[in-house]
Amino acid sequence: MQPDDDDRIPLGRDPDDDRDLGPDERDRDLLDGSWEQKYYSGQLRTRDWNTVALGIAIIVVIALVLPMLLVALR
Repeated sequence: MQPDDDDRIPLGRDPDDDRDLGPDERDRDLLDGSWEQKYYSGQLRTRDWNTVALGIAIIVVIALVLPMLLVALR
């Protein structure tokens, strides 16, 4: 038994729809280059996750080594 085309729920874009809506206001910063200007000039604050991971790793290593040193020096 084959399902009819009328029974199907379209997912995504309709292949018969050839309208080009073009860029909207969300894409304006990509078109005029202001996104790159903010990103590469340092105006956009980002978190360096490698430094955060390094700090947590150092704390873990200290937490492992410090008790061993305290027992050895006792």
